[in-house]
Amino acid sequence: MVYDVDVERIEKQLEHLEQCAIVLERLGKEPSNTEDRFALERALHLAVECMIDVGTVMIDGFIMRDPGGYLDIVDILLDEKVIDSKVGNRVKEHVHLRDRLVRYYTEVDLDELKPFLKDSGLYREFRTQVQEYLKREL
Repeated sequence: MVYDVDVERIEKQLEHLEQCAIVLERLGKEPSNTEDRFALERALHLAVECMIDVGTVMIDGFIMRDPGGYLDIVDILLDEKVIDSKVGNRVKEHVHLRDRLVRYYTEVDLDELKPFLKDSGLYREFRTQVQEYLKREL
């Protein structure tokens, strides 16, 4: 079967995800000022958007089932073996955080962000698994 997958778009999104990883690494630890906190929140938010956008493009291009929402996009990537369960479960935690960052940003506590400070490796593993899937399937 011939698929119409926008690989260039996926690669751009994965590169942006890498930039989010770099921001997390540069921050290093919990933010000590408002600017760093905003940078952390924005990097975490954009990282989720990148992973979800990659999933959406893959779902459309590989003609996978239609998702019902962000968490369903992650479930489809898991079901289709694009990402493994370790990555998928952590991405789901990021999706939940995204909702808080977008809708309840005034209520997000720094303690809520701390577990996500070290997730640059997750972003790189997501990227690697997506790229491996593309190589296998295209």
